[in-house]
Amino acid sequence: MTRTVDFKYIVVRNGADFAELTPADGAAPTVRMSDSSAIKTSFSGTFLPPDADVDWMTDLIRPEMVINGTVHPLGIYLPATVSQSATDTSKTVRIEAYDRCWQVKDRCTEAQTYFAAGTNYLAAVGSVLVAAGITEISEEETALALAEGREDWNAGTPSLDIVNQLLAEINYRPLWFDSRGVAMLQAVRLPQAENIAHVLDDTKIESMLSDSIGQSMDVYGKANVFLCICSNADKSAAMRAIAENTNPQSPLSIVRRGRRITKVVQLNNVASQAELQAYASRLVTESMMSGEIIQVETALLPGFGVNDVVALRYGEILDLTIERAWSMELKTGGKMKHTLERVMMNVE
Repeated sequence: MTRTVDFKYIVVRNGADFAELTPADGAAPTVRMSDSSAIKTSFSGTFLPPDADVDWMTDLIRPEMVINGTVHPLGIYLPATVSQSATDTSKTVRIEAYDRCWQVKDRCTEAQTYFAAGTNYLAAVGSVLVAAGITEISEEETALALAEGREDWNAGTPSLDIVNQLLAEINYRPLWFDSRGVAMLQAVRLPQAENIAHVLDDTKIESMLSDSIGQSMDVYGKANVFLCICSNADKSAAMRAIAENTNPQSPLSIVRRGRRITKVVQLNNVASQAELQAYASRLVTESMMSGEIIQVETALLPGFGVNDVVALRYGEILDLTIERAWSMELKTGGKMKHTLERVMMNVE
């Protein structure tokens, strides 16, 4: 079946479609994701001046990819930089935009923030998001609540910092927004086969996996022992948790490297001793990724988020990987570049 791919760039005002942008001749807008960034996804491109009177201060941009007539949204973005240029024959608008994490980051507290003891963690997070103007939230429920009243954040603290600190204390992922612009509050999951979100297979036409693959290894400073310490004035004694990478199949483990490489992690707060131990164990699990980075190119594929678990089949090789970054060149025949980190298949 022939695969037809088209693109739309919708300007959204007050939740409704307001106008449409047209890329300048030869320009290919780009969507990028990087899991190491506080703001996970971005959008950029050069366009013809819109016919409508777009308010770049408040209007949003929703790029879409249309594959065989099916619309796939690629996120909701707030314009950050809008540069207009003109020649004798043409005018263009260059746009750099970021996902709604930027909206949360920009909203700083105006007074010391307080949460009462017993407040559910996600209720606290939700209140911060709503105050920042985020109302579409998808969350995985938790019963975990603050053990004591919290006044950790002074005036001027970015709301994104508060949100991500609270999420980390219950072993949830940092805040990210999906392709619909919905805030995602999700527990950390082990990168296991049952959590595979995508399969990139060189035998499948729809993957259009490129013939070349790049690989690199970085083990410098990679720890195999994690000591997590949580202490503050409200606790009678510091809580400690230690976890070790003892898996002989892991090239970073104590037995394989022949030495203990310890990382001490200081936390201001955590939900409980059990959550602190879970946090340390998660750091070990993440360390048991071999440190091997794999670079591949595919056709433009919808539905990718942040830190997706991806199965990569390349000839006789089958790898379980985590998607660390991706970028999409939004044009006919455009490619999607993936930065994947290989996961040990037999993590204990």
